[in-house]
Amino acid sequence: MVSPQATARQELLHRLLEQYERGRSFGRPSPWARDLIIRLDARHFPQAFHPDGREALAALRAAAEELARCRAVRLVRHRGYAAGVPHEVRIGPDEIDTAYRLAEADGFEPLGAALAILRAHAHALRTSARPDWMNRFLASVEEGAAAADLFALGMARERFKRERHDVLDALTAAAALATGGASGWERVVSERLFDDSKRLGAVRRRVVDLLIRADPRWDGIAPDDASELLEAYGVRRKPGVLHCAGRATLQVAGRCYCLEDFIPTAHLPGAWAASWVEALSSPAITCITTIENEFPFFAYVEESGGPEGLGARGEIAVYTAGFPAPVLADSLAAIARRDPAKRLQHWGDADAGGLRIWWLLRARAGRPVALLRTTADWVARAARQRGTLLEPTDRAALQRLREQLTSAPCAADDDIREAIALIDVLLVLGVKVEQERY
Repeated sequence: MVSPQATARQELLHRLLEQYERGRSFGRPSPWARDLIIRLDARHFPQAFHPDGREALAALRAAAEELARCRAVRLVRHRGYAAGVPHEVRIGPDEIDTAYRLAEADGFEPLGAALAILRAHAHALRTSARPDWMNRFLASVEEGAAAADLFALGMARERFKRERHDVLDALTAAAALATGGASGWERVVSERLFDDSKRLGAVRRRVVDLLIRADPRWDGIAPDDASELLEAYGVRRKPGVLHCAGRATLQVAGRCYCLEDFIPTAHLPGAWAASWVEALSSPAITCITTIENEFPFFAYVEESGGPEGLGARGEIAVYTAGFPAPVLADSLAAIARRDPAKRLQHWGDADAGGLRIWWLLRARAGRPVALLRTTADWVARAARQRGTLLEPTDRAALQRLREQLTSAPCAADDDIREAIALIDVLLVLGVKVEQERY
């Protein structure tokens, strides 16, 4: 059985070292700006200073005396009525190594060891087979680990130390997905990566967060808006669906299916993609409208008169569900290549995420995709009522996208100029507006 004094000694060391690992002095040689201090008082140790805590208080003070004799801490003692009684426990550069040695014997895991593992892991993941953007991200993680700076991961040191196993596995998954060679059903991919079919699902949100930080395509996207982002890398949790409305005839396995018969909207299997591309390539369809969010999609179809109303004006409405899944992005790109005369337009949120979705669709199509409804003029009017204030990260993401657009070979195209004007209004007004406001 562990004695009260041993328990108190362990608590003192762990608290001091955790304070050290959070602070600016971590990993730095002497002199430090100040010592690490824990006061032996009721605020820090309420149980020991409780009227019934005399035994705990005696063990705490004895543990402090023991650590001082081992030169793992220095003591500051009371003066006056309690002269000689330990009042503060301090650690400086001269005591830190001894404190670590004693704490490790009690099971304490040093942050330095966890950072060294992270650094080695990030280095091992960097290969010529990875895209440049992933290798750059892994290099920033490696450099940050060497300097105890986890900005690249978006984490505090304490959290990283607590969740390092998830972080390492998420880095493994993100690096593998970046190459495009780890596609398939989520549990199958997980089994291949970790020999555990459920592990990828357990760290999915962290993998998404890392890919958002690493892949420039998602610059400015909030993790909450990217729950299905792994589909863009070929990881599937459910069958692909083409969610659309309008008038077209699909030939599938010798049968005809009329899109207008699906009311209010159609959910077509992703396996029908080739037939869908063939049907939407018809000259009778002159416009394809992609819509970012679900309820605006339903509202747009309804106000257009349903599938028949859309069909009467030669339009197909398509729900992208945020960033489009690979089957949808590939199909839209195929239609754009087959019929260069077909008009493409996109209705999304007036924020960095919405513009990134538009830019992705535009890049895949290889030609202009007009902005529908979410224009600079509309934002200027909508923001008079209210809008969500831009965070510094939103503003930085918009500015980076603006730089990309102005330097693109197609910068003179009308849709690019519309997007730049929209970004300028968002930056000037300092707000972002969701498409549901329309």
